[in-house]
Amino acid sequence: MIQIQNSLDARASKKTVRKDTFEGSVTDFIATHEIRQAGAQAFLVEQLPHWSTPSHFHLEHQFQVVVAGDGAIGRHPVAPLTVHYAAPETGYGPIQAGPAGVSYLTLRATGDTGAWYLHKPGSRERMQKGLKREQQHGEPQDGIRETALSALKTSQEQDLISLREDGLSAKLFRLPAGETLNLPTEKIHGGRFFVITDGVLESTAGQSPALSVVHVPPEDTLNAKAGAEGVEVLVLQFPSLGT
Repeated sequence: MIQIQNSLDARASKKTVRKDTFEGSVTDFIATHEIRQAGAQAFLVEQLPHWSTPSHFHLEHQFQVVVAGDGAIGRHPVAPLTVHYAAPETGYGPIQAGPAGVSYLTLRATGDTGAWYLHKPGSRERMQKGLKREQQHGEPQDGIRETALSALKTSQEQDLISLREDGLSAKLFRLPAGETLNLPTEKIHGGRFFVITDGVLESTAGQSPALSVVHVPPEDTLNAKAGAEGVEVLVLQFPSLGT
């Protein structure tokens, strides 16, 4: 089933969070960040200025997309449209917010809850032996966003994480008004998230303005095109689950 949500409709779920490992807020978009369950999960994290979330890991494949502010994930600087991928039980971080804070969408094909912090007793022992642990980072290259969407004459696309045999990839599309979103037809992948970062995406799931997310499981297809002012959209593709 295709699922869709935007920031305006999601904002009622916003919760302030203050604990020893995080200060800021969390807004649920798809499902809830508080329950581990089958099915897609998406939520917006708004981390307070200068706050550092300690290094940790999760139990599921995960993408994060920075949508506002800046900072760093580990040694990698992040800014809007930076993409980070982490495989299950891959330690990453710390997530360091800059002077304006940092906000990022957390996206999972299968729900998870909480985090296992590497500095806390028992966390490292929780890691299973034999898992493939990795993280990937991607960001738009200079120049691709110089032209306003409303002024685009032809579509633009750029790989942020290059496509792999297991299906993992992250790609940025910028389309002029009415242009169809043409996606590759990989047979092997674990589902896709579409993150609309500017303009409007019109699809079989409805209209999606900026800061909307659409989850499409691997067995479904999203037929979509740019709205009247064009669209900028990230397409994040999970590796085939079980890899």
